[in-house]
Amino acid sequence: MDLSSPLSDIVPGARGRVLAALAQLEVPVTARALARHAAVAPQTAVTVVNELVDVGLVHAQHLGPAWLVTLNRTHLLASPLVALGRTRGRLIEMLTGELAQWTDLAGAWLFGSAARATGGRHSDVDLLLVAEANIETEPWEAAAARLVDQVHLWTGNQAQLVEHSRSSFARLIRDGNALVAAVRDEGIPLTPGTRSLLRRAG
Repeated sequence: MDLSSPLSDIVPGARGRVLAALAQLEVPVTARALARHAAVAPQTAVTVVNELVDVGLVHAQHLGPAWLVTLNRTHLLASPLVALGRTRGRLIEMLTGELAQWTDLAGAWLFGSAARATGGRHSDVDLLLVAEANIETEPWEAAAARLVDQVHLWTGNQAQLVEHSRSSFARLIRDGNALVAAVRDEGIPLTPGTRSLLRRAG
């Protein structure tokens, strides 16, 4: 699944990109601005918008020489479109719920392209997991394997796990490791204690 634009997996091509842009934009915009946001040609955006106006999914109003367009959020199809646009947030919720069941987890982050919303259909879902103690135990390994399977079932993407104990993670921070810098810059915490773990270890 393309976590940066999940709607494009359902509606491929320019139409999907325009729909995704409309679902994200909460104020009326010109067709040209919509085209920029959707990364399509202006005439393509106009063509798609005209089709969507015909089915009532888009409102268009004349303002001077320009037309302002916006998603009709009362349309029956609007809620599913908006929900698709929030798929990455739903993934974060599901990861948080899954990891809340781990008794030996000190902290966890989503990082990489999934956190930045820049990945493609075949991008990995990168997860940093920090154990309270040892990562080389049967319960930890079983939970990690289950997590990889769950992520694939939820998204179709492979999960890439980076696993550390508290002590090995603290060493990474002391050494100024690039992974730690990336997590600080873009990481999305997935457990309540994750942020404080990073502060304490630093």
